[in-house]
Amino acid sequence: MTLTPESVTMELEMDIEKIGYVNGNVSQDMVLVNLTSTNRRPTQTFRRMPAMDPVLATLYQFQFYGYPVILTIGTLGNVLAYLIFTRTRLKKVSSVQYLAALAVTDTGFLWTSFLTPLYGYYKVPIITQDGLCQFMTFLNYVFTFLSIWYLVALVVERFIGVYWPMHKSTMCTPFRAKLVMSFMAVVAVACYSYVVYFFGPDKIYGILQCMPWKELRIHFENLSKIDTFVIAIIPYGVIVILTALIVIRGCEYYRISASVELFSHRNQNGRTGSQTSLHVTKIVFPVVILTVMSNLPVMILRTAMTIHGVKNPQIAKWNQVFYVVYIINFAVKFIVYITFSGSFRRRTMEVLKRGYDQFKRACRKGVAHSETDAHRINMEPMPSEKTQCGRLKKTDI
Repeated sequence: MTLTPESVTMELEMDIEKIGYVNGNVSQDMVLVNLTSTNRRPTQTFRRMPAMDPVLATLYQFQFYGYPVILTIGTLGNVLAYLIFTRTRLKKVSSVQYLAALAVTDTGFLWTSFLTPLYGYYKVPIITQDGLCQFMTFLNYVFTFLSIWYLVALVVERFIGVYWPMHKSTMCTPFRAKLVMSFMAVVAVACYSYVVYFFGPDKIYGILQCMPWKELRIHFENLSKIDTFVIAIIPYGVIVILTALIVIRGCEYYRISASVELFSHRNQNGRTGSQTSLHVTKIVFPVVILTVMSNLPVMILRTAMTIHGVKNPQIAKWNQVFYVVYIINFAVKFIVYITFSGSFRRRTMEVLKRGYDQFKRACRKGVAHSETDAHRINMEPMPSEKTQCGRLKKTDI
């Protein structure tokens, strides 16, 4: 599954056949072609065509076996990260609210994105059901928007904490973070409500797919161009600029504090606040770097396709390769937290130990109830023969 082109699918009907001749081999095999367009939603199309080149063939095998693994690992990691961010003392930090929200949006993106390969690879036609097609596509758009803009809000908060530490206690609070996240969620739902009317089950190459209606395809292309600007250009530009400024301020702080010892003693309180801010930033930087490095190639392709269109089959191949890295980003943030944050590791061990203790207590309680019931049954007196006879006579009467 890739970022694919519902908007230019018809233009590629003839061009896409060239993919099979990249390696000069000709055979009538059933292959999966992921077209690429200005839209994030995938349209996977099955056709009889010459064999793919080795890169696409290997990628197809990886996607077939790798998508369920990515989905499983990502779901378990994101659920555990959400529990740690919301059930431990970390929830008192405003930045953690955004990380908890990211765990939710990443999980939602993984599941809504998996429905297309679930149909294309495993023949489970959930995404092609009328109603589910529109709703799941709408959710995919919403989760994609929120996953990047929640990260933008997190970087903005870190920027405020580093450049204006005196205002951090009033501007960066868990309550304000929840307000920002709620506002973004409302904006996403309102802005992407059009997807419900533009998408539906339709046939392409004789195969039923969840894609934009043909009658609305021109309007959908125009909306996709706006969506590209909102998803692929603005947020990454803001993230790169603010992250660079944070790094510059951090380098200045360490240079000044190392060279002027008197400055460090006189500003102990301010230094402590900055250290706390930088300590929280340690978990933010790896997430930002991972997201930018994994998402930027796909977003660059998407921007180029929005401007110039897609007619080269090689773009579809490279988009396939980059998309694998792109979707893995939504599944491995838990590993990043574990690797770079000692506090997160400690809280993870606490949550796992607490869950294990609760499980043991539940098992012991269940065993105790079973033994009590068995003991109670064994201790009940058997009715005597005289009583039994009395009951029989009374019944006969």
